[in-house]
Amino acid sequence: MPLIRLTYASVARPGLDYEELTSLLRRAAVRNDELGITGILCFSGNAFLQSLEGRRSDVNRLFLRIAQDTRHTNVELLSCTEIDARDFSDWSMKLVSWEGKLTAQRRALLLRHARTAALEPWTMTASQAHGFLRALAELERQQSAA
Repeated sequence: MPLIRLTYASVARPGLDYEELTSLLRRAAVRNDELGITGILCFSGNAFLQSLEGRRSDVNRLFLRIAQDTRHTNVELLSCTEIDARDFSDWSMKLVSWEGKLTAQRRALLLRHARTAALEPWTMTASQAHGFLRALAELERQQSAA
């Protein structure tokens, strides 16, 4: 069965806090692991940018649930493509928040890939979004290894 990578952007509902988001992602990581879904989620201010990888049927079902979730709005599919290899195989779901010590490095990656200082994924092309998330994942791997 073919693997796909699906990338989307959305806007967080007002009042969504980091604790609620991390609780949701802990549960999602367990489900994703059971389904063989990997991915990364970048969260900054009110913006989400997420890539999901896995079997087409599993990723499609998950995305349909995500699109109906009331914790965000304006869900916009940026890309969905068949892949030969996963880019985010390290994680059943990796949350990257824009807070903390790596913010300057993350902004530099964003400027390089999207030519903007703020995360506004709905303005990115599919190629920009994927390049940014791949570079962001590599930065996270480097930080974990350090």
